[in-house]
Amino acid sequence: MRIKAYRTTTPFDNRGDGTLSPTTTKSVMPFNNVTTITDILNGTPYAPDIHARGDWAPGEDVDKSFRDKGDDYKRKERDTEILTKMQQEVALLEPPGKWKVKVPGGARTFQSLESVQKYIRDNHIPFSYVTRMAQVMKNTPLDRVSLISNSLGKCFMVESIDPKGGVKETGAAFCIAPNIFATCAHVVKKYDKNKSLGDKSFAEDVIINMSHDGDTYKASLVAVNLQWDIALLRSDINVQPLELETNIDIGESVIAIGSPHGFENNVTDGIISSVDRSVFSFPSAPKFFFMDLMVFPGNSGGPVIQESTGKVVGMVSLIISASDSGYGLNAGLPSTYIEEFIKSNI
Repeated sequence: MRIKAYRTTTPFDNRGDGTLSPTTTKSVMPFNNVTTITDILNGTPYAPDIHARGDWAPGEDVDKSFRDKGDDYKRKERDTEILTKMQQEVALLEPPGKWKVKVPGGARTFQSLESVQKYIRDNHIPFSYVTRMAQVMKNTPLDRVSLISNSLGKCFMVESIDPKGGVKETGAAFCIAPNIFATCAHVVKKYDKNKSLGDKSFAEDVIINMSHDGDTYKASLVAVNLQWDIALLRSDINVQPLELETNIDIGESVIAIGSPHGFENNVTDGIISSVDRSVFSFPSAPKFFFMDLMVFPGNSGGPVIQESTGKVVGMVSLIISASDSGYGLNAGLPSTYIEEFIKSNI
């Protein structure tokens, strides 16, 4: 096999006599024949040691090596390790929602910013702000301020007006399913608990309004159980439902949200003081739990929220008092009844 030579095409005079650079065989690596600027200036374009040749630019090299200093060459590996660790830590989080967006009627929580943007885009709704919510580790209580902030947007004041009788009832309600809200039956209309279970005709002569943060919404009755003192309302309000929790223990910390004396969404706190209490003797009467938080007329229908989980364990139902002072034992209807009622009517 014959090895042919070729001529380099270096565009400068490296000998000083006008001749081109010499030919070289194809078997020689090109870098052995490359002449640097300094070589040309010094008149020694072919130093025997390639590594001893001049530099490509004037002045001393800062570093003869192209390798990153220290362990900088491992930057990608370190970044990957950090991101992996962060993802593992995020996997331990169990928040009620990572992002919150204020929408008409309150606020909604989402698991990602992308889901927030998609929700706003798909529903063509205005919003005031989007904020990152505090994260919590598993098995640790929710931050109380965050819990209350997250719950308030899902609670409403209820006003029920009977035009014929000239009677106005005031209470509270909270979202338990899309466009569905739970409240007490007596918030919709006063009645006798010894009467029948009732149906939607129970409120056919009343006007029901729900309000939150200066906005008022029309509502209608979906279902009612007079003996359990519970009613479901429907309203075109787009908020995320509160979750229900059926396990409850004496001594647990809880908060209640209601509208006492017409003051919308007032918050009070306390503990569960007793459970499984019989208050009424009529057939199918529910059993209540008692709580030591402050409750007044207008709190009825508001949620009782477990601080450790942020879930609803019951609904404020009545005050057991020997007089009309408004003080006494504060009773709540457990979520087991609310859950059963929802399953039967939605």
